[in-house]
Amino acid sequence: MVVKKNGSERAVIILHEIYGINQYIMELADFFYEQGYDTYCLNLNHRENCFSYSEQEEAYAYFKTKIGFEVDKEVESFIKKLGSEYNHVIVFGSSVGATIAWRLSKNRYCSGMIGFYGSRIRDYLEVDPDCPCLLLFAEDEEAFCVDDIVFQLRKKKDVRATVLEGKHGFADRYAKNYRIDLSKIAFDMVECFLKEIEE
Repeated sequence: MVVKKNGSERAVIILHEIYGINQYIMELADFFYEQGYDTYCLNLNHRENCFSYSEQEEAYAYFKTKIGFEVDKEVESFIKKLGSEYNHVIVFGSSVGATIAWRLSKNRYCSGMIGFYGSRIRDYLEVDPDCPCLLLFAEDEEAFCVDDIVFQLRKKKDVRATVLEGKHGFADRYAKNYRIDLSKIAFDMVECFLKEIEE
């Protein structure tokens, strides 16, 4: 786990993609820290080194066989722990991390949930969050129709689901699908969302 504390009454738990805690995840921690949050990057892979982007297939296989979405039980106990220490606990996830965060949005200690391109959320549409959620999807997902999923998600209370015109990975400046314009839009939306739920 990587922790950055500034003595805040607010915390964010960052759930990484299949690759682990890489530079992108560390920059997300910096972003939330600059917003006034203590940040906790959980190492769900339980590996010392992260996978590189060129090891995508190996990283995905590792996630499926060694981790899985049921890792949310591990994160749930950590949310509970932080819930007794902080006034607000936000869960942020990117890709598989977003799907895990979505599954945790019913946790009573979770004050808010943010997810970037959580494509597997489509397998957990029965979740009805108990906290405000901001979900940003990439328009160009090959495996499913994003608009159909977003349509269903928007029917849920306190869920904001938005589709941005890029591809999966648009906010990760180290990824091949990075788009600086979409990244700026995404992080501006996150800042607004954080301000709203803090009120």
